[in-house]
This record gives sequence, structure tokens and C-alpha cells, in this order.
Amino acid sequence: MVSRTYEGLFLLDPTLANQDWDGLKNKVIALIERREGQIVSAKKWGERRLAYEIKGRKRGTYLLIYFQMPAENIATLKRDIQLSEVVLRNMIVKYDRAIDQETEETQEDTKEEAAEGAEA
Repeated sequence: MVSRTYEGLFLLDPTLANQDWDGLKNKVIALIERREGQIVSAKKWGERRLAYEIKGRKRGTYLLIYFQMPAENIATLKRDIQLSEVVLRNMIVKYDRAIDQETEETQEDTKEEAAEGAEA
């Protein structure tokens, strides 16, 4: 089995996220690990107002996870996530760039934004 790297963005209920963020994050990670996934990175991406209500919620908390998993397990993982009560929406895409490269680019963008903010 050949493992590929994936990027998963998970929209979670903000009320649950505020009450027990670590527990909620661990539930999503457990779904991935149950399908032979290995977590590379997992971080809270923040809470935002939604463009439209999803399951009666106007806000959502995002969880961004990079993970490696055999390609044949992705369909099963997506089904497991749809059946999960903790995930409101999700998007999983194949990730071709190196994780370190993404981190460096994000840091560079942050530095540029800070410099522009200081000039204003």
C-alpha cells in the first residue's frame, strides 16, 4: 500500500469546540487513525461566521489536518466522517507539496502582512 499525503479541513461545531477542543480534535484524529492514517500536523484554524447556516449553526470552528494514508482508505474515511456527529462539513484533498514548504510559505506571508501593517 502506497501512502499519500492529504490535507483535510474539518468544520466543527463551535459550541463543542469551545467546551472541549482537545477532545473534539482527538475524535477527528481517531477517525483518521482508524483507517491507517498517520497525522503529520493538526491545528486549529479558527472560528468564523458561515456564509449560510449548516445544521442550524451560523458559526463554525475549523480544524486543519495534514495526514498520510493509503489512497484506497480515503473513500472509507470520507464515509466515516459523514456519519460522525462532530464534523459538520469536511474537505479532503491530495496534497502534493511538502509540509515544510507550506509552513515556510505561511511564515513568509505572515511576515509580509506584518510589514505592510506596520507601514500603514
